[in-house]
Amino acid sequence: MTTHKENFTTAWSEDSIRFISSPSVFAKSTLYYVQEIGHFRTLPGYFTEREQLDSYLIVYTIKGKGRLKYQGKSFILQPQQVFFIHCEDYHFYETDPLEPWELLWVHIHGSSTSGYYKQFAANNEPFLQLSPESSIPAVLRQILHFQQQRSARTELISSKLLVDLLTELMLAAQNLAVSETDKPSYIEDICQTLEHRFNESISLDQLAHEHAVSKYHLAKQFKRYTGYAPHEFLISIRMTHAKERLKYSNIPISEIATSVGIDNVSHFINLFKDRAGYTPLAYRKKWQRPR
Repeated sequence: MTTHKENFTTAWSEDSIRFISSPSVFAKSTLYYVQEIGHFRTLPGYFTEREQLDSYLIVYTIKGKGRLKYQGKSFILQPQQVFFIHCEDYHFYETDPLEPWELLWVHIHGSSTSGYYKQFAANNEPFLQLSPESSIPAVLRQILHFQQQRSARTELISSKLLVDLLTELMLAAQNLAVSETDKPSYIEDICQTLEHRFNESISLDQLAHEHAVSKYHLAKQFKRYTGYAPHEFLISIRMTHAKERLKYSNIPISEIATSVGIDNVSHFINLFKDRAGYTPLAYRKKWQRPR
């Protein structure tokens, strides 16, 4: 087993806050939970260097500047920026000597934190520039408040707030927080097309031609505004209709596959099992009411 390594200075102001949590067995097995959290006003010489720590770290810059080294890259951290890293990987962060760094931070773990991190890391650098309207700093302050005011409610409320925090990070990372008014009209048109023609063979080339855009631009914009690639969006619709037919009819599975636009029944079974966790027959047995 690789040993956790850490080196740091305690160069922060007297009014800075650092709270170390002691999560319960229930929290560690079921919830999202805080390991440590704080609000630092750093002094010259502040830094932290570590690796092989089983934790995820979220840091928001309030004022000043910081520097982060992570996964072989260096980043300047400025106000209204947030970073999200996995502390198993080597990382080093420090204050700027001329513009002292003020930051809100939290070490978290539990539930599906690793899944959120992997999704965040798949499309981005480890940091984001947030809009002035972002709720992330307010959520961090709320979590800090509840950790300091310990009660029987603290772990449950903190878990709820951590979900809010992770959700806001995902929205910012995927540009899903953009206004709906910015969405190109053809995105909604394509969604409607796929909803109504899900049982047809529709290619990305065909959709791009119908809406006079390049298929690469279409795919990028569609993913940005829906969270799905066009093909995955279509499959999701087909699986929804297949579930309805499996649950509320006795139509043979081969006919259901054809009715939702999938001619190869083996391919349909594999797709369904991959997304529903059951074969179509097992899903029908589990969910269909006795007649």
